Amino acid sequence: MVLATLSGCPNAYAGTDMDEKLVVIAEYRDLPQAGLAQSTLEANGVPCFLENQYMVGVNWLYSAALGGLKLKVLEGDAPRANEILQTFEAGGSEGSNKEAFTPDTTCPCCGSSKIITRNYTRKFAAISLLLSLPLFFFLKRNSCQECGHKWK
Repeated sequence: MVLATLSGCPNAYAGTDMDEKLVVIAEYRDLPQAGLAQSTLEANGVPCFLENQYMVGVNWLYSAALGGLKLKVLEGDAPRANEILQTFEAGGSEGSNKEAFTPDTTCPCCGSSKIITRNYTRKFAAISLLLSLPLFFFLKRNSCQECGHKWK
């Protein structure tokens, strides 16, 4: 058996007890979500491992057959990893303040947020194809439901 080492690649488990077991702290169906969780833990200094990562990467349908992707950490890191993942899944870091969504467009006349936006791009693209001329009239029109004002 030949063992290869990567020069310059830090070993995440250097200095840890090799007898310590890996425990599953989360299971995911999709590889991108599992990868985000893994990156979050590693960014916070918790070494982790994704089981079945490569099998699901080859064919995502294998995820259900293999029982999903399992995110594993060392047994001693499990409480800290669970805390980090709960913060991650709750929607961000502790210092983030999420403001309520406000629409960017309001009526310039009455200030109402009841706006209808009509996009005429498809119509001009069809005309451009029919005439075989490049027409660059991509229009977007807004109209207010409250006062009836129309603008670009």
